[in-house]
Amino acid sequence: MSDTLTTAFNPEAPSDERQQAHLEATQTALHNGLSSLIPSSEIQPVIDWINHDLEEQAFSKAMQERNVIQFPGMKQRPKDAKGMQSVHLDELQLLIYGEWYEKPGLLSPEAMRTMVQQTPILSAIINTRIRQVQRFCRVQEIGHGPGFEIRHIDRDHQLVDSERHSVNLLQKFFSNCGFEFDARRRRGMKRDNFSKFMAKLVRDSLTMDMTAIETEMKRDRSLGMDGLYAIDAATIRLCDESGYHGDDSIIALQVLNGAVRTAYTPFDIITEVRNPRSDVVVGGYGLSETELLIKVTTGLLNVMNLNAEYFNKNSIPPGVLHLTGNYSTEDMSAFRRYWRSMITGGGGPGSSRYAMPVLVSKDQESKASFEKFGVDIDDMLFGKFVTFLTSIACSVYAMDPSEIAFESFTSGRAPLSGSDTTEKLASSVDKGLRPLLSYFEDVFSDYVVNTFDSNYCFRWTGLDEEDSRITEERSRLILTVNEVRAQEGYDKLEGPMGDAPLNPSLVGPWMQMSQSQGDAGVASEGVDQQEESAADGSEQQAEGAVASPETNAQIDAIEQLSDQVGDDFWKSMVSATVFKVGG
Repeated sequence: MSDTLTTAFNPEAPSDERQQAHLEATQTALHNGLSSLIPSSEIQPVIDWINHDLEEQAFSKAMQERNVIQFPGMKQRPKDAKGMQSVHLDELQLLIYGEWYEKPGLLSPEAMRTMVQQTPILSAIINTRIRQVQRFCRVQEIGHGPGFEIRHIDRDHQLVDSERHSVNLLQKFFSNCGFEFDARRRRGMKRDNFSKFMAKLVRDSLTMDMTAIETEMKRDRSLGMDGLYAIDAATIRLCDESGYHGDDSIIALQVLNGAVRTAYTPFDIITEVRNPRSDVVVGGYGLSETELLIKVTTGLLNVMNLNAEYFNKNSIPPGVLHLTGNYSTEDMSAFRRYWRSMITGGGGPGSSRYAMPVLVSKDQESKASFEKFGVDIDDMLFGKFVTFLTSIACSVYAMDPSEIAFESFTSGRAPLSGSDTTEKLASSVDKGLRPLLSYFEDVFSDYVVNTFDSNYCFRWTGLDEEDSRITEERSRLILTVNEVRAQEGYDKLEGPMGDAPLNPSLVGPWMQMSQSQGDAGVASEGVDQQEESAADGSEQQAEGAVASPETNAQIDAIEQLSDQVGDDFWKSMVSATVFKVGG
């Protein structure tokens, strides 16, 4: 310290050294002075209290201000962004693996697929729907029946030749899932025909509520697509708004064993769900029917395992053989060997179920009695329970149990019996098959057909067509034999038989009208002969001849009768038609 003071006040020392020494001496003096007044250990709590009070004041001030993000939230989306401004995905509640997020729920897509494969009821339901959909996977060519077609969005629009060519080309595109029409080349490209393509999509949709279609575009994207591929929906994971590796154009990834294998833009993949949800925790994933049937599937598997194990793993004896009397040990051993050999046949798988224990009592007279304590399986218990679970599964899939050869839980009739079978099947189609087909109509129209031309749409056919029996019965009410033959492509019958009506109630009036017309023709022919003979006899008399009043009266009566019979005929035909249709 003395050296520092000496340097600070030495006029011969350099100015910079004197200034530095003066500063050090001042700091040393101030520190020693404060330390002598207030020790550091005593002043530290005061400093801590002051800092804590300042923090509380800042927190209270922040709470008094309105902490509200105005719509649209600029912190969530940039100013130039279009579309929904609200939050549709809560990243804090989702299981996010780096660049993608998983579907929330108890079951993964792979677990849902395994559950369907191990449950025969669910497999039967899905396979039935697949076969029903495959009936529509061909182009409708005969004008009626199940199939599909590409039509103009305006039903009243009349197609010209160029438009008809475009429609035929699009229909061929769907039939081959692309513009490669050779089956062998298509197989080498891993493309399916439309029937197999739809079978894969329907199975994934009914299992996981997710369909994944890879779209192969032409080199010139303005020309549309070149092919469609059905890929495994269980491997598809959705991305958040940030995309993948900073590329926000990536909307989905294909993940196998935790590794990203493929990245998709909106032009590379079509992912749509049948049961959409607005839940921010879901984030674009749907709700599959298998997720709703976890307890039902568990009950079905338990029933099947219990019934199967009852026959091959049941070690509970059916009862106890009670022997009363004085028997020696040798007698009991011999009896056990004899009984076991007789009952079990020397042993084998499942023979322990029939191994019967033997008890001895010396309190009563010698006798043998069998005391049963096992309870047999109640058919009503398991049968009704299985029917109940099957009905729940069918109701979730909007299918009538009779379609998979099961009874309904609320119906006492046998499946596919009774007068209302057709109505039940039609109701099942309306509740289950029609919404499924409508879902695929929207997907193909919006993402495939619209890529080529927005004036066309994809539609299934044959859903709203009338039953052939109803059409035939209505035709028999108003058509004649020749009219029906013309519809079926047969030649016209000559003579009155071809003009005969098919409606039995119209046969009587038709025969009366035909007879009346025949009588009128005979009378008219007699009048013509009289006129010809009169003309031959005398031309003057013929020129001045006037028909007799009796002849004129007869002709008028015949014409009036013909008109009257004709009116009655049409009135009877209309009344009979109304009666049959209304009845």
